[in-house]
Amino acid sequence: MIRFLDVVSFLLELSYVFIFFWILHTFLTLRKHWLIRILAFTVCNYLASVIIYPNDLANLLGALAGFVVYIVIFHCGSWIEKLSAVLVFYPALIAVNYLMMDIGKEIFYTSAGLPGGVSVEWNEELLLASTGIHTVSLLLRLLFWLGTFLGLKKYLLAVKSGLMAKMWLMIDVFMAAPCIAVFTIILFLPEESAIAYPICGASIFSSFGCIYLAAYICNAVQTAYRVQELEMRQNYLNEKVQEEERVRASAMI
Repeated sequence: MIRFLDVVSFLLELSYVFIFFWILHTFLTLRKHWLIRILAFTVCNYLASVIIYPNDLANLLGALAGFVVYIVIFHCGSWIEKLSAVLVFYPALIAVNYLMMDIGKEIFYTSAGLPGGVSVEWNEELLLASTGIHTVSLLLRLLFWLGTFLGLKKYLLAVKSGLMAKMWLMIDVFMAAPCIAVFTIILFLPEESAIAYPICGASIFSSFGCIYLAAYICNAVQTAYRVQELEMRQNYLNEKVQEEERVRASAMI
């Protein structure tokens, strides 16, 4: 049974990495060479699966540095677009991975009737319980990112196609807040780890909310441009009509 759950966990994690990889690809264009794309997916497998512990400076900074390098090397776009990708997806990535690990740990210790943080004498029953909880947490993470992709796909495409550099900079100012918040709360987490849960949730919501805000601004700007274009066409047609009327009046005279 444990071996079966290990296989299921592997497939769930691979599916999650593919969804996360595809979300990034939707937000930023991936470089076209097939070898680069294979390498990008391989690196994304390690990056997206990073384990985040409380007070874990090494993994927090490592994930941030790795994410920046990954975006710069494997994706096209201006520096401001790449910065936006980091500010949107980095806090969501570490928040979800932290919640998955910490909540799973708490559920395991509670279900096993053990005080948190103690060393465990592993037996077959505890190994099965630990593996089962881990598999369920991977499933929930996959469902979360799948729901995120389905819910944000059209907004990601809208932002990708029509936001200018100055607008990116304005959006990035808002995106920086959840990024700093989730990094700080996990790094300086007190003994009661559940304190970080609502902040992690708020950071995820804020990051993805900025995508919606950016898409709304983009659509508003495009609508304003279309209205301006229609007004220019209308003015041109009015001038042509007036010119034709003047020509007819001159001919009649």
